Amino acid sequence: MNMDLNTENPFVQALAVSTTMAVFMVGVAFGLMSMAKSGSTPVPMYVMLLIFAVIFIAGSVYFESRGADYMGSLVGGSIVSLTATFSATAFFSGIKYAIEGGVAEMGLDEIISALALCMIASMLLIRVLQHKFKDSF
Repeated sequence: MNMDLNTENPFVQALAVSTTMAVFMVGVAFGLMSMAKSGSTPVPMYVMLLIFAVIFIAGSVYFESRGADYMGSLVGGSIVSLTATFSATAFFSGIKYAIEGGVAEMGLDEIISALALCMIASMLLIRVLQHKFKDSF
């Protein structure tokens, strides 16, 4: 039996992307719940600063290469790095929360329902962004 995965299939692509985004969204939600309960994050400050610095530099260079002036590239890099650092911190906090019993606390049926809703939301987001930027790329 030959089980080749055809990555050119648009159904497989859409399912893979929406599932990946949904898992990330559920992880961030778990992280937000964990941070709200504990009042802190398990990710050390130096790791958050490193994530912020790397994405800040990459974001600033990206915006500058797209034609932004120096101040605009710094502001854009700051916004992107702040958002990405918060998302990554929440995601990793959520992973730790899930491993330490968050899945058992929530119940498998609620987690699967949340995953399904996030899959739908991510597919809607992908389609809206594709429609909005169809002439840009």
